[in-house]
Amino acid sequence: MNIGFGMVVPYFAIYLGTYTGLDPVSIGLIVGTTSIGSLVGGFLGGTLSDQFGRKKIMLVSLVVASAIYAGFMLQDYALLLVCLTLVMGFCTSFFEPCAKALMADFTESKKRMKAFSLRYIGANIGFAIGPLIGIVAGVTASSRLPFIVVSTILLAYALFLQWLFRAFGVQEISIGEKEHVNLTGAFKAIQSDRVLLLFLFGGLLATVVHGQFSVILSQYFELEFQSGLAYLMLLWSVHSGVIVICGIPLVKVMERLSPLRAIVIGSLFFAVGVIGFAFSFNFMTFCLAMIVFTIGEMFLIPAEYSIVDEITPNHMRGTYYGSLNFTSLGSFIGPWLSGILLVHFGGKFMFIGLALICALSLFFFIAGHLKRRAYTVGEAVREAERGL
Repeated sequence: MNIGFGMVVPYFAIYLGTYTGLDPVSIGLIVGTTSIGSLVGGFLGGTLSDQFGRKKIMLVSLVVASAIYAGFMLQDYALLLVCLTLVMGFCTSFFEPCAKALMADFTESKKRMKAFSLRYIGANIGFAIGPLIGIVAGVTASSRLPFIVVSTILLAYALFLQWLFRAFGVQEISIGEKEHVNLTGAFKAIQSDRVLLLFLFGGLLATVVHGQFSVILSQYFELEFQSGLAYLMLLWSVHSGVIVICGIPLVKVMERLSPLRAIVIGSLFFAVGVIGFAFSFNFMTFCLAMIVFTIGEMFLIPAEYSIVDEITPNHMRGTYYGSLNFTSLGSFIGPWLSGILLVHFGGKFMFIGLALICALSLFFFIAGHLKRRAYTVGEAVREAERGL
């Protein structure tokens, strides 16, 4: 699936710019709106999966996503391209929280960090291959091929999952492990969980940096370099290649770390990597910055799910995982804010600003961890008092 996404993501902003004639700030704003749709769709999809089961939501979301990407081949209709971009985030965001919740349903809690990390590595193997295929296939800013590939892969993946569920007898969690969850109750539960809200705000700020970083880079390279598309695809392949090569060793390291420590390490690597982009002057220095940035991503993203998993009620796993899509609002803010900084202040100032935002995200993660510890200590004291 991510082979196709890897062909589309690095040049999607350029593709929109070619056929809509919009400026970088407007393109960043439009692409960013997919994240608002993802915010709503992810929460809705996660909650619906708690009600109706993970499998149904996953299969339907893949079929709908296939149709949306097929629509991007109608490149002569600029308004349609904009509309498809706006609804893409909502319609395609149902799958991820359901898939992760299903994985957690069948994985021991102590092994979930490893499971999330391995899934992340597998996804990025596709992202490593996708841009290279795009280069070999001669993908340009006017190519329809990536959208044909993505649409076909998503439909084939839906059929494969349906066969897989039947072949291995994958069942939903038993009724005894479920409780009735509706949208109103789910929203109230999320709203009242202060620890979760702090984690979500931290994730939102981190996502401002990494959520649509390919879009941020594509606009930067388009303005600063003549052969920006090929340059970008090679650099993004370096990103995915680092994940493939370093993934397993880092998974072993992360197994010995708490989620919070992994987040701290990841955020620091993120900040250093983004500052590296600000001061890069050739392909090799950009590669070094991308390597550091990628290592930060490998620590941070799986750890975000693990730290939320620790506070998630079993019967609301889909809902809590879906609430993580709130952080996708950062993917809306990131391209829009970066486009403004890039146009008015230049690339160096843009990257330094992103590094500061990444460092700020640590405050919310640490605050959430401390509040959770305070709750735990308070509960222990109340239990002791009841026993007296």
